[in-house]
Amino acid sequence: MVKIACFHMNQLGDLLFSLPVLKAAKEEMNAEIFSVVKPALAPLLTSCSLAGNVISKDSGFFRLVKELKKEKFERALLFSESPSSLLAAFTSGIANRTGFESASLSFLLTQKAKRAGVPSLANNKELGKTFGLKKIKDDYTGILKVPQTNAGNVKRWFADNGLVPEKTIAVSTGASRKRRNKCLETPKWVEVIDALFQKGFTCVLSGATRERDILSEISSACKSKPKLFTAEGGILDSAAFLQSCRLFAGIDSGAMHLAAALGTKCVGIFGPTDPNQIGPMPLEKHAIIKKDNISQFTSSDILDKIIAALY
Repeated sequence: MVKIACFHMNQLGDLLFSLPVLKAAKEEMNAEIFSVVKPALAPLLTSCSLAGNVISKDSGFFRLVKELKKEKFERALLFSESPSSLLAAFTSGIANRTGFESASLSFLLTQKAKRAGVPSLANNKELGKTFGLKKIKDDYTGILKVPQTNAGNVKRWFADNGLVPEKTIAVSTGASRKRRNKCLETPKWVEVIDALFQKGFTCVLSGATRERDILSEISSACKSKPKLFTAEGGILDSAAFLQSCRLFAGIDSGAMHLAAALGTKCVGIFGPTDPNQIGPMPLEKHAIIKKDNISQFTSSDILDKIIAALY
């Protein structure tokens, strides 16, 4: 059994793009995988048994190197191009280090994969092939597992709020702080949410706990006063919620990819990013609306796409 340290990126969508490669490594190499990952995302990997162990990226560089040295890894697989990840893999004495040639410290790698464009599953597949893997899935569906505990938490939440999952649309309006150019204006979301309510569907505003104030403002502006689900129980509660909903509607985000990975149909709203490269997977099973400038969308554009996806 080979022992592999996998260095992940920090965003949810980027982590999900790595799942098919981890699955292939586990199956083809009978690998014992340790994931170097943000603690908030780690449960996604441990719940589906892809990573038997996780090492926190937040522990500080010297503590991270100490933990890596202790485990005596044979190989490192670096989805992350960050200098700290490459330095940690090199300094901890991992002999075989596979990463992207576009990394600023790529001279520290022993195997280099080509990367085209932004982080994506296609790029990660190229990385996996360079690593020696042959059977990597083309999408991330069917890999994640939602524990019964989290499914039960969400089932109770629906019951407590008098909502029916089959008539619920998860609406995700936000993106990371660095990517606000992906976000749609609040008044347009308000029009869409209230129009869907009139047609017999319930929208729930879904996001991270840090987005609660913004989501509350949107809810207050709606006549239908949609509920909020901000997964105070962590990422697995968020996964259970998205898996339960009839449909996901939102901008290009980690939440969109999480919903798609769990088999929920998505209406993905794309502005400057390319859905052919980083759209929900598999792309043909989802509904995409794309304009180069996010401000060009009208509420009717989005509502029509959602209604078509529902029937």
